Amino acid sequence: MPAMDYSQVAHWYDTYVKTDIDIPFFINEAKDCGHVLELTSGTGRLSIPLIEAGVSLSCVDNSSEMLAILRHKLAAKGLSIHIYEQDMCNLALKEKFDLIIIPFNSFAEIVNSDEQHQALKAVWNCLTATGRFICTLHNPPIRLKSVNGQLILRGKHDLDDGESLFLWSVEKYEPENCLVKGIQFWEIYDQNGVMQRKSFVDIQFYLHQQEDFQRLIQSQGFQVISLYGDYSYGEFQKETSPFMIWILEKDRNHAKDA
Repeated sequence: MPAMDYSQVAHWYDTYVKTDIDIPFFINEAKDCGHVLELTSGTGRLSIPLIEAGVSLSCVDNSSEMLAILRHKLAAKGLSIHIYEQDMCNLALKEKFDLIIIPFNSFAEIVNSDEQHQALKAVWNCLTATGRFICTLHNPPIRLKSVNGQLILRGKHDLDDGESLFLWSVEKYEPENCLVKGIQFWEIYDQNGVMQRKSFVDIQFYLHQQEDFQRLIQSQGFQVISLYGDYSYGEFQKETSPFMIWILEKDRNHAKDA
């Protein structure tokens, strides 16, 4: 089972995903980089601000529906970049990059251990010898506060035609395999509050503990430059930081052995 079937949500994605909390951080990290690769770029929530800031960017995503929206946005703005429809576990890119990013906690969508190793190996192979890799993850103690098996309203969003979209979810945690599993629901109401349609999609993602993820990345030839707890470069605090923002580089000892 994939983390989420994005073919079902692509047409709603930009309606309910509005966050820009990480954009200044990634623009700052990408400036002065030669060539940047964004994995799981989706519809371009982060991609377009990076391009408009002058970043030399290439994008990868495995959802044709999400990439179709990104291409439409780029065309509307007169922008052109390299876009690859690939799974990040099986990257097949000839070019190497000075910075590779996996934003929006998207590495957590790889729930299989073997595929996690494959993805990191693929990133390692696509990174220049002195390049950096930024991987963002949920911090489990904070993320689990909203995982209680109860139906939660995640947001109400106005649509262009006067209708309203309500996003709900219910999530449960399986500690034995570090997985959060659940369902997201979409309800569309007209101006009179009458439901017009409803749909759902299954979701699942992996919650990496700090120590476990550090062992994982080290096993694949990375070493930690920095670990931040938020997008303001705050020091990571295990019990209170909302995120784990890993800044990594190749371990040169590993590189020599590879």
